[in-house]
Amino acid sequence: MQMLDGEEPFRQGDHILRPVRPWTSSVHALLAALRRHGFAAAPLPAGFDAVWEKVTYLPGTTGDLDDNVEMRSELALRSAASLLRHYHDCSALFLRDLATECIWQLPARTPSEVICHGDFAPYNVVLNNGEVTGIIDFETAHPAPRCWDLAYAVYRWAPLSSGIGVESLDGLDNQIRRARIFADAYGMSAAERRSLPDAIVERLEALLSFMEQEAARGVEKYRRDLKEGHDQGYRLDIAYMTRWSAEITAGMTG
Repeated sequence: MQMLDGEEPFRQGDHILRPVRPWTSSVHALLAALRRHGFAAAPLPAGFDAVWEKVTYLPGTTGDLDDNVEMRSELALRSAASLLRHYHDCSALFLRDLATECIWQLPARTPSEVICHGDFAPYNVVLNNGEVTGIIDFETAHPAPRCWDLAYAVYRWAPLSSGIGVESLDGLDNQIRRARIFADAYGMSAAERRSLPDAIVERLEALLSFMEQEAARGVEKYRRDLKEGHDQGYRLDIAYMTRWSAEITAGMTG
């Protein structure tokens, strides 16, 4: 859910370029503040004009769980969770001084504890020597509770999904084990662990509503996604989470 329509991001030397959006200035302010607060694992803003925005390129390998063996390792899983925790802690410092006029692609949610990345999934990090060393694509950043970001992160990294075709990632037991590893590495509280299944369902329902809203506005990317049935996978995963909620909660807290 990174681009609304039109041009995809592309690399130009040591920078990544993408079309300017209404929230570009807010994202650039966030990226600049992260570096001031000691977070060096995100791109640096490099300016924007009326058409293009530019951020620095983060070296490393990318990919998703199904096409990158390194991304499926426990080292990647633990380092991703640790890096998300560091990001959240630094973004909370920025949130304290946040200007009320900031515009975000996704609506802010209360209580606003951090600036959520909004799409902290394997395809939005970079690996070096098997370890997650950077986070990319902050287009969906927005103020919200930590658990809002954690819900989507665990959903993607465990992954808590019925449609996984990779042997080491399928099966509820494998998924709960990986969810527990992520939670431990992040330092999730007992309350956050107990609320995780419900939070994932709420997060996926919000994502579906967003897709439908954007498609109704005529945004081609989301019209195409719905036409191709991408929403059906999320609906199946909502049913999967609902069915196994008690088992997931027990595995996360036991």
